[in-house]
Amino acid sequence: MKRKMVWLVASCLMVMALLVASCTKAEAPAAKEATPAAKEATPAAKEATPAVKETAAAPEAPKYGGQMILTTNSNFLNWDESYIAMWTAARWLSPVNEELVTGDWTKGPAGSGESEWLYHQSNYAVVTGELAENWEFPDDQTIIFHIRKGVHWGLDPNNAASRLVNGREVTADDIVFNLKREFFDPKTNLNSWAGKSIPVDIYATDKYTVVVKAPPGQLGMTFEYAGEYCRIMAPEVAAKYGDYQKWENSVGTGPFILNDVVPMSSATWVRNPNYWMADPIGPGKGNQLPYVNSYKILIIPDMSTRMAALRTGKIDYDNTTYTAENARGLFKTSPQLKYLKVLTGMPIIGMRMDGYKPGLPWAPQDDPNALKVRRALNMGMNNQAICDTLYGGEGEILSSSEWVKMPMWEGVYTPLDQLPESTRELFEYHPDKAKQLLTEAGYPNGFKTNVIITNTDPVRIDMLMMLKADWAKVGVDLEVKVLADALFTSTYLKKTQEEMTSYGRVTGNPHVGMTVIKGNTWNLSEVNDPGIAKLYDQMNAAYFDIPKRKSIMKEANLYILDKSWYITPPVPFTYYFWQPWVKNYHGESSVGMFNSANFIKYVWIDQELKKSMGH
Repeated sequence: MKRKMVWLVASCLMVMALLVASCTKAEAPAAKEATPAAKEATPAAKEATPAVKETAAAPEAPKYGGQMILTTNSNFLNWDESYIAMWTAARWLSPVNEELVTGDWTKGPAGSGESEWLYHQSNYAVVTGELAENWEFPDDQTIIFHIRKGVHWGLDPNNAASRLVNGREVTADDIVFNLKREFFDPKTNLNSWAGKSIPVDIYATDKYTVVVKAPPGQLGMTFEYAGEYCRIMAPEVAAKYGDYQKWENSVGTGPFILNDVVPMSSATWVRNPNYWMADPIGPGKGNQLPYVNSYKILIIPDMSTRMAALRTGKIDYDNTTYTAENARGLFKTSPQLKYLKVLTGMPIIGMRMDGYKPGLPWAPQDDPNALKVRRALNMGMNNQAICDTLYGGEGEILSSSEWVKMPMWEGVYTPLDQLPESTRELFEYHPDKAKQLLTEAGYPNGFKTNVIITNTDPVRIDMLMMLKADWAKVGVDLEVKVLADALFTSTYLKKTQEEMTSYGRVTGNPHVGMTVIKGNTWNLSEVNDPGIAKLYDQMNAAYFDIPKRKSIMKEANLYILDKSWYITPPVPFTYYFWQPWVKNYHGESSVGMFNSANFIKYVWIDQELKKSMGH
């Protein structure tokens, strides 16, 4: 089938330090700890190329067939993870290109409930093998991945790149090629993110064994980056075509094969009949995955059109920023819809402090007067008014009790009312004190500044307009620059932003620290602080000792907040909606790191129910 080109989008970003203070309160359950030295992976189907297994008639037993239709509100930029944010590309790459390690579906709502799989997050206690069947750590600088045998590249006879690979078996050499490409090429995202955790060496010892040598003290994070941040793609495709940026070069081992792409309209994937994985839990345990025949994403930028598509059953699932107001409308018109209320993640405003543009009032980071300015900007923001007015009271002043409720991160965050007073007041509204601090810092009449933001997030744009009004009361004149998404993305990836950058949906993976580690793409404030660097080294050294690592994370969170390196606005709750005929789904968003669509392989469509409801 002739293909065209598309775009999709995925929500979510990365990590900063977060705590708790919400418009609504929530209690945190105790965490379940697990720190095994090595992992066995999710079971494979009984044969390398098994036939589809019919399920005996039983209540809610999975059934094969049907199409899962999702939607997105923005366009597509790139099909090569090396050159685009992993979370952005996750929804269209994760159905095709797998990783060595992934989130364990049996540890989520479908099983033990140790993770909610709501956000891009990783914790060693809840991961399992994907292309790596298992792994071991013979010493504190060595990771040995044992590659799953009998896994083949998906074969689409109508695609030249796929024919080039010809459905051959995946080998250790494929893994080595991808890991070296992602870690060692300075142009890639992973090279920027991994920093001191970049491996010393990567090599294969035989057809199914890959050795990754970690720097001293970095074993845990090197494992995480190698295992969960690198999608495996066919080397011969890059050898012939240069890279994977064109969708026509899509070849992978995943549950689906990219089949058809229509520019600015849709993308369609079809079931990979030779997919290796079996359903690991529940009534369908042992069945070959996936259950649906195909998976489709419709590009629908307009919210009212997306809502209409949900109401009329034209789409099966949507998690594209439904605010409380949008949700209330759907509750009235479509009470049959299933839904989950979730925190979107933490929007942050970076303030550049590295001297790229000289003379900024909040820089350099260690100047006492610059710190006063940063504190003033935080205290001059009326968080409660933003939460109440813009979010209808459904939000968090400081993200988040949502993280505290998560078993994986319980004990990491400090509630707002337990913070030191000097930190707590940063999240309270003190315009008079903000003016005083600005005067002490040498800005009695305030100053002018600007912030850039993508045009794809209207809620956050509205939040910035409220912030503009708040800051005007303390003498700060904020210009909100709304950029086309491609220009915005290019600006922050190339680090050419001059003053402030508003980025959305930082998620709850606090041990990564991408917003505060020197050199990282997502360090929008260009923080360069030896104190936080030391804490993250300690965190990495304690990677497999989860209680100890949590204790260090808690200390790091308090340290970061006190420095006021970022403006941290309140965070809205949004809603995920899905149709009642979508079965074996519980609200999961990303099973593991940057896997926004990998839950689809476990989901099945109750076509009889769908038909009975008139669709």
